[in-house]
Amino acid sequence: MKKTTLSLIISITLIAGAGAQFNTNSKMVGASSSFNFGLFSEKDDVSGEKVSLRRFDLTPKAAYFIRNRIALGGELYIESYSQKYEGSDPYTTSSWRIGPFGRYYYKTVSWFVPFGEARTGYGRDVEPSFLGEGEKIKHNVFYAGLGVGASVFLAENFSLEAMLSYQYEKAKNPEGGGSHTTNGVVLGFGFVFYFNSLMQDTGGVR
Repeated sequence: MKKTTLSLIISITLIAGAGAQFNTNSKMVGASSSFNFGLFSEKDDVSGEKVSLRRFDLTPKAAYFIRNRIALGGELYIESYSQKYEGSDPYTTSSWRIGPFGRYYYKTVSWFVPFGEARTGYGRDVEPSFLGEGEKIKHNVFYAGLGVGASVFLAENFSLEAMLSYQYEKAKNPEGGGSHTTNGVVLGFGFVFYFNSLMQDTGGVR
């Protein structure tokens, strides 16, 4: 009986605490990494040639809850990926992206909290040139993405999360001309710390 009562108290505490993390004036800080299932591809806008990509990224992010369950923030997206065109050796491209993102956490009173996310921003890709040793090709990149995911709270102020998203990128070489479009589905995993406002209501998500 005592064990049952203790388990019930712990469960109620976690449920109430998790809901409070998404109230106005709270903050979140975390990071994630994404994998693409091999469904990410790049298409040259002139030749129409496509190439599949294998991608890995690290994305630190931070946000502020402007309203209950609605967070706005920024992310820094650092990435390295390999690709291979037909008849050429594989090569590695390094990238960075920076931009805003917004999240909406669905109303819940449990430790499992689904959310939707939208993001956009600007960045740059740097890859080796086939024209000469040590030469680099740089592309300016615009990106946008939409995703759905869920946070699983392991403690009152800490959660693990997973998100499935679609990402679109448009890259253009400002020097030599030429552009390409990249898009695909990625699965991301990460963690988030939440910092609550001292003035917030602790009665759960509203």
